Amino acid sequence: MHPVLERAGTNAELPVWARCGKRRRAHGVRVGDLLAAWATQLALPERDRVRWRAAGVLHDALKDAPFAELHEVAGEGWPDPVVHAPACAARLATDGVDDPFLLDAIRYHPVGHPDLDPLGEYLILADYLEPGRNVGSAKRQRLRDRLPEDRHEVLTEVVCQRLGRLLGKNRPLMDCSVGLWNRLVNP
Repeated sequence: MHPVLERAGTNAELPVWARCGKRRRAHGVRVGDLLAAWATQLALPERDRVRWRAAGVLHDALKDAPFAELHEVAGEGWPDPVVHAPACAARLATDGVDDPFLLDAIRYHPVGHPDLDPLGEYLILADYLEPGRNVGSAKRQRLRDRLPEDRHEVLTEVVCQRLGRLLGKNRPLMDCSVGLWNRLVNP
């Protein structure tokens, strides 16, 4: 396992290039802890538990960086609110992280993608459902209580809520988001 992933997955340590404040860092740790708990409940090997926790700890590592800086790293085609995710995946790859499923999980966690593996799907869920989010906390708790067993149904509900919020604001949907939705409702 790459040392950046090992440190994030065992000690919740962020790379030196991370740009996130205390609240965002605490959010990442909660997401990582939730992922690690689900990995344990799914009886995944210890290596995967560390890997899943690392994905959660790292997923927003560049959330507080300036958009211009993030677009330079991520490339074109990413809206400002989500560009931190592909930028973070790109930085991890530049550091030598060679785990395409983990990188895709981080890259697509705010928008989804039809080709995500279970780590990617659970990262979307953990990011949305982590216990530190106060808005709709009772509903989020009910959804969390159904995991990890009810992944498909809970993911469908979470993606519906996220896409519905964008549509309600007349915002465009990324093709990868639509692809995930179509895969969920027409497996």
